[in-house]
Amino acid sequence: MGHEVTGIDLSEGMLEKAKQSADNMGFEIGLFHGDAENLPFEDCSFDLVVNKYLLWTLQKPSCAVYEWGRVLKPEGRVFAIDGNWFDPRPDRHIKRMLSELTERFAKKNQYNLIFKNSYAPIRNSLPLYEKISPENISFLFSETGLVNTEINPLPEVQKFQRNKNSFSQKLLKNNSIFLISGQKKQE
Repeated sequence: MGHEVTGIDLSEGMLEKAKQSADNMGFEIGLFHGDAENLPFEDCSFDLVVNKYLLWTLQKPSCAVYEWGRVLKPEGRVFAIDGNWFDPRPDRHIKRMLSELTERFAKKNQYNLIFKNSYAPIRNSLPLYEKISPENISFLFSETGLVNTEINPLPEVQKFQRNKNSFSQKLLKNNSIFLISGQKKQE
């Protein structure tokens, strides 16, 4: 689409996957190994910062959001896509438990077991691990200086995900994807 694209990730493996994907599609993008909480870019370098499923994995999410604002040009925007994975409402909690039991019983999708084993040792050091929600992220954006914050529940994405799931997944899965956007103030 004519844009200059820069990607950053802490994981060398994810950077390699991004490079392969870009190469397969014939895109030239700049890829950098780095930390979202301490970006290696100059102030006011970008028009847009986009991330997906990242905030809940960070030890210092406020540092990351501050950094995103720092590297944005005035009136630049942040788009953060995430999910309310641990929605505390009783119906969502029950769905998560039933989904885990069903997957264990069917011995399908070892992802949940790998996920739990990987994050168990560090989950207490991740402030948004169980507190990721559109409201909390909107507050975080505002607290770190972003303005014009908007929440979009992405109904089209949720519908797509429901349609591709099996019957039991449709009943039990927690489709809670959302987009939060915020804007850097004009200086």
